[in-house]
Amino acid sequence: MTHALEWPSLTCQWLPNIRETTGSSTREHSLLLGTHTTGEPNHLLVCTVHLPANNDTPIVVDSNSNNNSNSNNSNNNSAIHTLPASHYDEEKCEVGGFGFQHLGSSAATTTTTTTSNPQLDGVVEVKMKILHEGEVHRARYCPQDPFVIATKGPSNYVYIFDLSKHPSFPAAGPDESNTPKPNLVLGGHTKDGYGLSWSNHTKGHLISGSLDCTVCYWDIHHKPTSSTTSSSLIMDPICTFTGHTGPVEDVDWHKLDPHLIGSCGDDATVRLWDVRAAGGASSTASTTTTKEAHLISKAHDGDVHCLAFHPTNEFLLATGSADRSVVLWDMRNTKTRLQTLTGHNDQVFQVSWAPFNESILASCSADRRVNIWDLSRIGMEQTPEDAEDGPPELLFIHGGHTSKVNDFSWNGINPWTIASVSEDNVLQVWTMAEEIYADDEEESEDGDDDKEEEILREDEIE
Repeated sequence: MTHALEWPSLTCQWLPNIRETTGSSTREHSLLLGTHTTGEPNHLLVCTVHLPANNDTPIVVDSNSNNNSNSNNSNNNSAIHTLPASHYDEEKCEVGGFGFQHLGSSAATTTTTTTSNPQLDGVVEVKMKILHEGEVHRARYCPQDPFVIATKGPSNYVYIFDLSKHPSFPAAGPDESNTPKPNLVLGGHTKDGYGLSWSNHTKGHLISGSLDCTVCYWDIHHKPTSSTTSSSLIMDPICTFTGHTGPVEDVDWHKLDPHLIGSCGDDATVRLWDVRAAGGASSTASTTTTKEAHLISKAHDGDVHCLAFHPTNEFLLATGSADRSVVLWDMRNTKTRLQTLTGHNDQVFQVSWAPFNESILASCSADRRVNIWDLSRIGMEQTPEDAEDGPPELLFIHGGHTSKVNDFSWNGINPWTIASVSEDNVLQVWTMAEEIYADDEEESEDGDDDKEEEILREDEIE
């Protein structure tokens, strides 16, 4: 599914809430987006997208079946022909997507949809617009409270918005109500940036990376400091981590260790920090630390744009760089790389682990591609013809975008579904054809051990 946005979005994240659609085989999912306008007010956006409940959802019926069924039995299941949501489009030469055949389709056997609201399939609708100070560089929801959103923009502040306390759309007219009104402003940085990550462990704990070469750590429920005033609503960080010698491009909070965070930047380093250096949330004064828990110097041959801790393996870390590579690291031994993934032709801007399969990783790049990597395929034998398409671990290349891909997000409800946004105003929601990944899943269910075990099992890493 391809949707043209009014303005480009630099950020993209699925929200965890879904809504069942009455009388339809689809479910309503929500997306968190932002705007990057020219001479117009910017907004934080919440959009809804209707997706099939699963890839085998009946979509169309055979027109000839009407002649063989009673008029009072229009929903006879025997008349339904299943059209998977992930299918091959011969006209576009594309695999995957949610391009449903609607009324008026040229397909010979498709004339009517089984859903009572066929117009909902694949439709993107803006449900909420909140005024934002400048373009939205990054927006992320709090895992423990999805109504709470943190954003970064062109200013040196981090903004906190509580969706439950804002109207769906800004008031009309050039009055005071049309100025951005975040519920909380977080200070500490002196420049803007992109890195932003919430703690999965403690509600309200947030870290941010900035072009000022620092990482700031806040507890948004922390007792206000002396510099916080009721008029400005600006909260100082609990701790500021210094040590990077170049802009900090990205940050991430460890998924299993509540005290470990990571940062990467233009100094080509990856730094791991212990938030306990802040002295704990009970501290009443902001602290500064320059001592990282671990340093990976010269992690890449260029700026390190992104990093992501593995959701289930406590020692596995992925990074992406301007050198066009994605690198896997064992945090117990960072003197050598665990694996280098090559397949992009330009800078890598984002990496993200799949929430449903421990061996699946995705990355996006300025080469207009979103690559899906399967670590269980590393080391597999290839024919010369297959080798021409890339290494065995490169499972799939999404080439639907025609411009730099700014951000993407795995859908936590529908496995293998991804939303991605590019700088030419395009939002795409897509999935791979089942045939691409089905064989691997069947082998995994049968307990077939392969190269993945050599990479991911902790007792095999030294």
